[in-house]
Amino acid sequence: MLAKPIYVEIPIQATIDEVWEMTQNPKLHEQWDLRFSSITYLPKNSNDEPQSFLYETKLGCGVKVAGWGKSIGMHSKKDGTKTSSLHFGTDQKISPISEGKGYWQYIPTNKGTKFLTQYDYDVRFGSFGRLLDLVFRPVMGWGRLLVLMS
Repeated sequence: MLAKPIYVEIPIQATIDEVWEMTQNPKLHEQWDLRFSSITYLPKNSNDEPQSFLYETKLGCGVKVAGWGKSIGMHSKKDGTKTSSLHFGTDQKISPISEGKGYWQYIPTNKGTKFLTQYDYDVRFGSFGRLLDLVFRPVMGWGRLLVLMS
């Protein structure tokens, strides 16, 4: 994770609870986030353990990338701010991303919610992967921003 992390900050005219539901409910999340074709939560043995999930992204022509993720922490502050952190990855060699971590933060405002996300990841393919990431990383950030604005 040597490159600059992806960071997006955007105001959303909705309550924190509404934004939280759209981002934390896998069936709602996969409807708006173009990076995921499906997100499936795995059963938990207790409420205290992280929420594990599987994801899939269809790239076209029958090609897809499948991976894993884990919501490794959620925190709520007295002022209503919520934060969710994430660890994700895939073993599929077709993906330029191997593994990463990030967070989502939801901050209450007078007009709704300020939504912040920052994440970073390790790339595959050595020097070629780092070169490819010079284009891929900004596209991921802009894609996230465009999706959140719609």
